[in-house]
Amino acid sequence: MDDICLWCRMMRKISILLVPTIPALISFALFMQFFQAKPALAEQESSMSLDDFEAAPKGWEYIGGWEFPGAEGSLEWDLAAAHKGKGSLRLDADFSKGGAYVGIWKVLPDFKGQYLKEISLWIKSRGVVNIGVRILDDTDQCHQKKRIPLAKTDKWQKIVLRVRDLVGEESWGGANDAKWHGPAKAFGLNIGRDSVAAGSKGALWLDDASCVLSSGPGGIPTVLQCRLSQSSCRPGYGTYLTYRWDAVPMGRDLTVFVHFRGRDGQMAFQNDHAPPVATAVWSGRVEYEKTIVVPTTTPEGEYDIMLGLYDPKHGGGRQSLNVGDGVTAGKNDPTAYRIGVLKVDAKAPVPRLPAPTLNLKGYHLTFDEDFTEPLSVSAWGPGTRWIAHTPYAGDFGDARFADPEEGFPFTVTDGILRIEARKDGERWRAGLLSSVDSKGNGFAQKYGYFEMRAKFPKGPGTWPAFWLLGVTQLKDKSVTQIEIDVVEHYGVHPNALCTNVHLWYPDRRHWGDGRPFLVTGMTDDFHNYGVMVDSEFITFYYDGVELRRVKTPPEAKVPLYLLVDLALGGGWPIDKTPNPSYMYVDYIRAHSK
Repeated sequence: MDDICLWCRMMRKISILLVPTIPALISFALFMQFFQAKPALAEQESSMSLDDFEAAPKGWEYIGGWEFPGAEGSLEWDLAAAHKGKGSLRLDADFSKGGAYVGIWKVLPDFKGQYLKEISLWIKSRGVVNIGVRILDDTDQCHQKKRIPLAKTDKWQKIVLRVRDLVGEESWGGANDAKWHGPAKAFGLNIGRDSVAAGSKGALWLDDASCVLSSGPGGIPTVLQCRLSQSSCRPGYGTYLTYRWDAVPMGRDLTVFVHFRGRDGQMAFQNDHAPPVATAVWSGRVEYEKTIVVPTTTPEGEYDIMLGLYDPKHGGGRQSLNVGDGVTAGKNDPTAYRIGVLKVDAKAPVPRLPAPTLNLKGYHLTFDEDFTEPLSVSAWGPGTRWIAHTPYAGDFGDARFADPEEGFPFTVTDGILRIEARKDGERWRAGLLSSVDSKGNGFAQKYGYFEMRAKFPKGPGTWPAFWLLGVTQLKDKSVTQIEIDVVEHYGVHPNALCTNVHLWYPDRRHWGDGRPFLVTGMTDDFHNYGVMVDSEFITFYYDGVELRRVKTPPEAKVPLYLLVDLALGGGWPIDKTPNPSYMYVDYIRAHSK
């Protein structure tokens, strides 16, 4: 459920980066076909030629080190020198006018589920005493190792570049954690200014480039029995499940599949996810908690919790695992492992929250929309407290956000705002409020406590939310956008309160940290949904009860503006959504010290 919420939110907010597309839902039949058991991955090695330079080279790119102007060089097919055969690839470097390096770059082929372990090259040098190597991993993180020595000879020498030896010195981009996340995407060789033995010029010849591939992992982890906050739950509710591993680095990032199977062996629901520590680098005891939300239509009974690892990016192959005490492999699927049992029981206890802890002592009210006056709203402003669209002009979901008109989509009665979603003919329309306009004019605040008191609609397909965005990005598209989802509520899961923190990068990369919580009554009565943002933490609250806190990223240390909406869809069908559907809001407030 954690990753389902995150995926839905990604679909909803991709328009922040002005990409107005929403991916279509994958059909259940295709989904099940993809998750049919694939052969387990076993350690097998093979070799593959990258280029013998007997024909004109393809896919080798000259890199001029242009960020450090002055270096000159060239890359050419040389038929006058070869380790074997008739040709080689020659790289010339000239630093007489300055510069830092020149190099070669090659995008690696699709290894079709295999993983690069090492690259072998035959090299001949003139005036070059060492080389630098760069290699790009699956997250687009570039790893660099400098000054790999060459033998002092004018003859051909074999250089073996092991991936594990190239990681840890320098890295940038992608995961940016100085750790390897295979498989490899590309690699390059550099001649640096300090690589030239004497003078300012040097040359390298490359021939017979090959690589060693592995179809198996760097190590095999052990999966342990899970822990459940409660071993039985009602349909429509759920439990908190702690996954447990004795982990070893695997050299590549795999995904955890988790299927809840009834006694008939059929999957009833699932909790697939990426572990919080990437499998490429995880090590030692790894434990983490996920929220399991049981669909309202799930029949009562016992469900085996079947878990495994698979590689969705490269063919879906599954990983064989070691097992701890009490864990068993599936009878019909040896790559799925039974880590526990969850009982679905209509008489199971309802999850309870601890006592409220919210303390606003020392804070004062800075924004108070209590709907005791007519709603100040226009389509795009200026001159109104709210506008009825996202200020970056990015609608989302399966209902168009409507310009305000008499009685729709906003109505204020007795101090309560009603936001309506309605289908006229074949088209749904709904409502959204933003506290700033497209120029960033309006209410925004750095740090403080932000809260909405609301009652959500019943029925599948509804998708109300209260969320915050950084106002800075409206004026400067080069900055990373922060998004804090105080609450998202998917009508298909009436008792799941979803919280999220997102970072939307200018280059369209995305990072998200989502977590749902099991609460009751969100569609039956009014409740308070709040978030405290300070220089250290972002802390989420429900009726004054702290749900969780995450460290405040630098991108959140900016003025934040408010958005409230009733959207539809979010990745769920809307064919059974009640028409009309209503969201009720008692107040929207902000506090500051």
